[in-house]
Amino acid sequence: MLLVGFGADDVDALTIDLRAVAEGTVEVVAVDDAGAAVGAARRVTDDDGIVPVVFVDTGDDGADHADRGTRCAVTLHAEPLLEWTRIVLVTSRASLHGVDDALQHGAVHGMITRPWTRDGLRRSFLAHLATHLVARAPDRLDEFDHLLDDDDRRLAHQRVELQRGRPPLTPDGAHPLLDPSIGFDDLEPRLIELLDRSLGHPPRITVAPGTVLIDEGEDVGGIYVLLDGVVRLTSGSGSGERILHERSTGPILGLLSLASHSRAALRVQAATDVRAIPVTLDQLARAMNAEPELASLLVQVLITSLARRLRRSDELQVELDRALAELSDARAQLVATTRFTAVGEMAAGMAHELNNPVAALARSIEHLAEDVAAVVDDPEVRRTIDRQRASTSQSTVEQRRIRRALTEAVGDRSLADRLARIGVTDPDEARRMAAAAPTVLDRLEASARLGATIRNVSGAADRIVTLVESLRAYLRGDDARGPLLPDIDVATGVDDALRLLSHRLERVTVARRDDEVDPITARPGALQQVWTNLITNALDAMGDEGRLEISVRRRGDDRVAVDVIDDGPGVPDEIRDRLFEPRFTTKGGRVQFGMGLGLSISRRIVEEHGGTIGVESRPGHTVFTVELPRTPELPRTPARPRSDDRPRTDDREGST
Repeated sequence: MLLVGFGADDVDALTIDLRAVAEGTVEVVAVDDAGAAVGAARRVTDDDGIVPVVFVDTGDDGADHADRGTRCAVTLHAEPLLEWTRIVLVTSRASLHGVDDALQHGAVHGMITRPWTRDGLRRSFLAHLATHLVARAPDRLDEFDHLLDDDDRRLAHQRVELQRGRPPLTPDGAHPLLDPSIGFDDLEPRLIELLDRSLGHPPRITVAPGTVLIDEGEDVGGIYVLLDGVVRLTSGSGSGERILHERSTGPILGLLSLASHSRAALRVQAATDVRAIPVTLDQLARAMNAEPELASLLVQVLITSLARRLRRSDELQVELDRALAELSDARAQLVATTRFTAVGEMAAGMAHELNNPVAALARSIEHLAEDVAAVVDDPEVRRTIDRQRASTSQSTVEQRRIRRALTEAVGDRSLADRLARIGVTDPDEARRMAAAAPTVLDRLEASARLGATIRNVSGAADRIVTLVESLRAYLRGDDARGPLLPDIDVATGVDDALRLLSHRLERVTVARRDDEVDPITARPGALQQVWTNLITNALDAMGDEGRLEISVRRRGDDRVAVDVIDDGPGVPDEIRDRLFEPRFTTKGGRVQFGMGLGLSISRRIVEEHGGTIGVESRPGHTVFTVELPRTPELPRTPARPRSDDRPRTDDREGST
């Protein structure tokens, strides 16, 4: 025996134990690596010896040592001199890792775990010794009979006798189960030929579709050999009958249940007109006794049929996994749609509740400005308040220019800053006011702050009013049966969509290119949903950061085109054609504002207006283009009466 790669302590312990279990009949040789092991084996065989077992150390110092042990086993197994030698790995681990290559080469025949026991080592050694002797040196089996117990000795000699009676296997010979000269189509005719010869041509039966040949749960008293037609294997369950196999049943029916002495696990039912040979259990026994070849044919047919069924089972499992994944996606989209419905209901209620107080706030601001003007006697103060109310935001460059001019006029930068805050821009006025008393400037600064406050509050109120109106228009827009209205400004609808999404535009550069286009006839709320959906998709693609370009342009004399362009990563080619499919989504069921409407609904809205929608995309440049006619050639349907402004959500779908 050879010990490969062991440390000194293990070599001593393993040598003592092996000599003890082999009762001194074997020589133990320790070497460092595979090359030395081959050299030692050659010396042993040159002296007419044998190398029945090689023990290889996998080590305790991590994966590298285990890899060395595995490579050693592969090298030894590839050596013709050691082709029949049994290779046993010795490890400190409960299971082996990283031995895939050795297992695939058949280079590992067993393992022993440290710390081993002498009794366990004896059982392993004697089992591998007997296997090696039977396969490689049967004539020397008697030399080691005294090491084997009675049962092992008897079984070893029986295996030798069986081996001597078999025809030798040639390297190029085909395995009986893998013989390519015996096709599956040839097995059934040969099987029928042997059955006819042994049973005197048993009768054939022909049954109509729907006939039950073997029922689920019944005792199987024989087999059916299928000659023509298709049968269906089904299983009953609480959810109804399930078809498991049809085209993959094979020509032998009932053999699995018969071989396992169990009741039929499936129902076998004719799916078409079926012609078959019924063979009872007694008939099958007589046929197999009369024709020994029949048994091997049955085994081959059974294995082939099992393989077909297993392949079909694998296909069904793949289909099931795909169906479960699609069901999970559909459920996520349903949850998203349901959540968006609730959000829509709340948004509609909030828009309604906000409308009145915001309108009151706007009116109060106007009255406040009028009352301030009425109670202030100083015309300079009134003029300062009005100037600040009417002022517009200035660029940083413009502010610096004004401050420089005022500084040159009054010669004092601090005073120039105060005058600029009051709203003075004219150098002559600055020089006149520079001569005023400090209390006058203090009063004018306070007036300027008051005017700016009124302007800011009024602007905020106007913005809230605009947002509420945009939201109400959006929530009304999913009623596709509403009337087509004339004189609809497409650019205004795009502006409303941008206002609704302004919270996502902080890090986005928005570029607008609008031509002078004529108004169109359309449903404005429905179109606003289209613009909102396209802009939201663009923002999602960019991660709310990048450049968004929107253009409204004229197409000929009677069409308007809207382009929504983003610089995101682009739409992959494999999903571009599916973007407008119903329920297709790339968002995994997430709900985000404005995402209750999918591109499929956007396309429906555009087509109901007589228009088209399309996409072109490459990395860094994606363009969704909507073209609309000025006047759709569609019948106008009267608007359905409604009790409130709440949105209808019965036809919303998941977004892309």
